[in-house]
Amino acid sequence: MDETPGQHSKLPQVAILFAQFAAYHVDRVEAVARRLKGRAEVLAVEYATTSAVYAWEPAEGIEHARHVTLFPGQSYHDLGKMERYRAAKKALAGADMVCVGVPYSRPDIIALSWRLAAAGKRMVLMTESKFDDFPRRLAREQAKAKLLSPYKAAIVGGLRQRDYLQFLGFGDKPIVPGYDTVGLDRIRAQGGGETVRWEDRDFLFVGRFVAKKNLNVLLAAYARYRELAGAAARRLVLAGDGELADDLKAQAGEGVEFTGFLKAEAVSQQLARALALCLVSTEEQWGLVVNEAAAFGVPSIVSQAVGSRDALVRNGVNGYVVEPQSIESIARAMLALSQSEQAWQRYSDATAERAHLGDTERFADAVEALFDPTSEGASRALKFWQEISEG
Repeated sequence: MDETPGQHSKLPQVAILFAQFAAYHVDRVEAVARRLKGRAEVLAVEYATTSAVYAWEPAEGIEHARHVTLFPGQSYHDLGKMERYRAAKKALAGADMVCVGVPYSRPDIIALSWRLAAAGKRMVLMTESKFDDFPRRLAREQAKAKLLSPYKAAIVGGLRQRDYLQFLGFGDKPIVPGYDTVGLDRIRAQGGGETVRWEDRDFLFVGRFVAKKNLNVLLAAYARYRELAGAAARRLVLAGDGELADDLKAQAGEGVEFTGFLKAEAVSQQLARALALCLVSTEEQWGLVVNEAAAFGVPSIVSQAVGSRDALVRNGVNGYVVEPQSIESIARAMLALSQSEQAWQRYSDATAERAHLGDTERFADAVEALFDPTSEGASRALKFWQEISEG
């Protein structure tokens, strides 16, 4: 076990648990630690340094929270369930409130949540799951409801995540928004601050090349967009890599550029130069890249499946919400954002106005609201619900 130097505090301890830290996890725990300074010690716990799914760089920049890596230098998916359970139980023994950002259906997390709840810890679920992610089976959903019993509150992304928890019988337990957020200041600093001419902006996708990202349909829609736009057509930049890379490169026609996997700084620089982000997934619990695009006032074209649309995208106001299998609707949305600089600027300005809803200060509001229901953070969390409900 590895942790940052420092004396253990006698303040109440708020623990935040993730499988592995990426930069945006660091953003969140640091925002909470700054917010609760002098009132609580924040313990930032990650199981491992790497994983088999995400090629994130090791966590850096945790200064205000106490950072603990249970298995430094190891991969989360190489660890056994029992060793994960034992290590987490020991690390969280001194916590008063435990915010769990690992899927609650994993066997070791089920055991951990019940054990810690029995020990008097206030367990807080953090989730971005929503009902429409994929087909649901009643028996399985009923079983899930029982797994939520140890949790006394939840932090979720937005409206559909809240509705799903209520469907699962979360009852009158507190549910606050702000889970799916990133540090907008960090993203903007990485972008470099370069002034980009409208004429030089392109469409952009950022993510893994996997089936649920629906990139074959995006490429077909882009080809249709080129037919509609003619000589004025913008490029489509696909930033990422994955199992479908070869198939997508074979399908791609004129105007498509593949960058390969990019580090966080390079992603921010691509976003800062984009005309619009395209995320037309068939399954997308949230899509944090929409938050990142909003940091630069870049409008997004998203499918109905994308969770972040509830908070960050208003169809026809600051972006477009499209049907994931409709090639024509995606192409028409691309055309609408590429024809007029004046119209694009209106969309950009409206995007920038909503960007604060995707910032980690909203996550700090959520944790503060649960730590102290009389706080200003609690008032801001309530205002968040109002803003995303009213549109």
